[in-house]
Amino acid sequence: MGNDDRWIVDHFSELVDKYAGKYVAVVNETLVAVGDSPSEVETKARELDPEKIPSVLRVPREEDMACLL
Repeated sequence: MGNDDRWIVDHFSELVDKYAGKYVAVVNETLVAVGDSPSEVETKARELDPEKIPSVLRVPREEDMACLL
């Protein structure tokens, strides 16, 4: 698991609280973009740091996770 993926795991509940249902991009252990589609946040992230491949995630809503239990 890369550092950005670890950052997502460590901050998962915060991401769910703030960005449920949105897509987020993380680069260098920093949230760099939030949006409605994976391509939108990846494009924003690559504009900030073209050398890095961002970790892109759709943040689940609480009700999405309730179905998993």
